[in-house]
Amino acid sequence: MNNCLWCGVEEMPVIRLADLIGLSKISSKPLCRKCSLFVSLLDNQSTCIGCGRVWEGSEICPDCIRWKEHYPQYDFQNEAIYEYNSFMKDWIEAYKFKGDYRLGKVVAEPLKKKITQKFDHSWLTVPIPVSKKSMENRGFNQVVGLLSFAKVNYVEVLQHIGTGEKQSSKNRRERMITPQPFEVRKEMLDMVVDKKILLIDDVYTTGRTLFHAAECLLSKGAVSVRTLTIAR
Repeated sequence: MNNCLWCGVEEMPVIRLADLIGLSKISSKPLCRKCSLFVSLLDNQSTCIGCGRVWEGSEICPDCIRWKEHYPQYDFQNEAIYEYNSFMKDWIEAYKFKGDYRLGKVVAEPLKKKITQKFDHSWLTVPIPVSKKSMENRGFNQVVGLLSFAKVNYVEVLQHIGTGEKQSSKNRRERMITPQPFEVRKEMLDMVVDKKILLIDDVYTTGRTLFHAAECLLSKGAVSVRTLTIAR
C-alpha cells in the first residue's frame, strides 16, 4: 500500500503485467490518484519558449519581449515542469517555507526525467543558492533538496551574497530592481569556464533570479546557460 504524501490516504498501487512477471519494479507513487489530478504538467501544453509559461500566442510572451530589451544577446530558454496553479502554490508553501522536506519526493521523478531526457552529461547542473539567512531559518536549500530526491548530480558553483531578503516578499517592481545577489565561488571559477550550465530553481516568477544567476555565470566564462524550474 502507498500513502499519499499530500493527503495521507492509503492507496493500492497499480500493478502492471510487467510488474507481475518481474520485468519492472513496482513503484511507490508520492501522490494518490486523486491528488495527482491537481498537478498540471506542461509537457503537452503550448508554452512560451522564453520562460516556459502557458502561452497560446506568438513564440514568446510579453514578459520575455521586455527581457529581450534588457538582454538582447542572451538566448534565454526556460523550461518548467508544472503549471503554477493553486496546488503547486500550496506545495511550495508546505515544502519550502514550512519545511515539510519529505514533500520534495512529489516532483523527484518528473525532475529527473526532464533533466536526463533534455540534457546530456556535457551540461553542469547548478542549483540556485539561498541566502545565509534563509538557510538558517529554513535549514535547507529547497533546490538542492529536490535534486537530491531526484538523484541528480549537481555542483554548488554559486553562492548568495545578497541581503537575504526573500524574493517572495517583494512585488514585481521590487524584484526587478534587486541588485546582483550571486557570485561564483572562488574555488569553482575554473569549473565554469567553457561549460554549458543548467540552472535549476523551484519557481519562475519574474525571471529576475535566473537572469542574475545566468549573467553571473556567463561573465565568468560559461559558454551557455539554460534554466529549468519546477513551476511557472
